[in-house]
Amino acid sequence: MVKLRDLVNAVAATLGAIPEVVAALAPIDPIQAYIDLNPTSNSVALALYQMQPGQLLVVWRGTRLTKDNMSRWSHLVDICIRSLPGESDMDLVDTIMEGVPVPGDGQVWLNCPVMDGVYSTEVSDIERRTDEEGVDYFAILTETAETGDWRAASSRRVI
Repeated sequence: MVKLRDLVNAVAATLGAIPEVVAALAPIDPIQAYIDLNPTSNSVALALYQMQPGQLLVVWRGTRLTKDNMSRWSHLVDICIRSLPGESDMDLVDTIMEGVPVPGDGQVWLNCPVMDGVYSTEVSDIERRTDEEGVDYFAILTETAETGDWRAASSRRVI
């Protein structure tokens, strides 16, 4: 299995390589990869509540074993969105979905793997959510399946 921290960081880095996305966000710390760290970062709800306008928060939500034609791990990662004041979360979703990383091969980010050992990311939902204070934010729910060759992305050994 790929390292979850690496996947979350790779999604955040990919979004950070899209000039139009970066231009639509705050100038300081616009894209955060949420990595669980005890005791300082152990509440996604708190991290969402503390998001500032013009920030994205990339959060690992879960991993499941899919058993279609080929069994493989599939990782669920959410991109949580708070647009700048006076801007629309809807427009920022469009900018993210149409984003082309630079440097890159000129393709939309969803058409290319974000790191070795995974297929391209699929969007399963785009939804409106409400935080603990009743403030709405948008989330892009993604699913990224592993290629099955996790050794390409990890130094772990099969025992």
